[in-house]
Amino acid sequence: MAEERPIGVDDPRLDDAALEALAEAHATPPPDRLRARVLAEARRDAALRATAAVARWRLVGSIAAAVALVLGGLLAREARLAVTRGAEVVQLAERGEQLAARLDEQGRTLATLRESLAAQTEVLRVIGAPRTLSASLAPKEGVAGSGRVLVDAASGESVVVVSGLASAPEGKIYELWALRGDRPPEPAGLFAVGPEGSLARRAARVERPAEVTAFAVSIEPAAGSQAPTGPIVLVGAVAG
Repeated sequence: MAEERPIGVDDPRLDDAALEALAEAHATPPPDRLRARVLAEARRDAALRATAAVARWRLVGSIAAAVALVLGGLLAREARLAVTRGAEVVQLAERGEQLAARLDEQGRTLATLRESLAAQTEVLRVIGAPRTLSASLAPKEGVAGSGRVLVDAASGESVVVVSGLASAPEGKIYELWALRGDRPPEPAGLFAVGPEGSLARRAARVERPAEVTAFAVSIEPAAGSQAPTGPIVLVGAVAG
């Protein structure tokens, strides 16, 4: 009779169902205290995970709030800077306009000074000529002011100098006339007098200056006239 072998897990005669039945028969349920400890550990682990998740969300919320606060502060700062820069730009524009106006005024003043210097240079050149003809202009009745006409006897270059003469009426100008005895007056130049009432400038070149006997000043239309049409305000004879 063949020797019988014990049935075990390594017996090839066992199928899957037998193995499951065998495992179930030999399985030992865990003790209650061990089971309770495992469940408690599981619950504590779940609680820790939940607490960590809440902490992470709180941290994320705190970070988001901090970022929002910083961004809000930066935006407010940029807004204040924009307002400040806008005000500075307006101030710079105003200063630029003031500076431009001042430069324009200084330019006009410089141009006036240059013109005055040129006129004075002409006056000095005529006065310094070897022979100069001069006419002292006296005011007519009811007129204030005086003047003088100087002529280079060789070249006919002339200058007119007036002081204390009121400005011509609006739309009018002063015109200088060269008189040659009984002949009709000849235009010798236009000039305007400013608020200061004084003037020294070049007049028109006088032809044959030795024949001129007197000079006169009248008030004429702004474009001037070929013959006197307005009142005579200054007149004077030539002295050689």
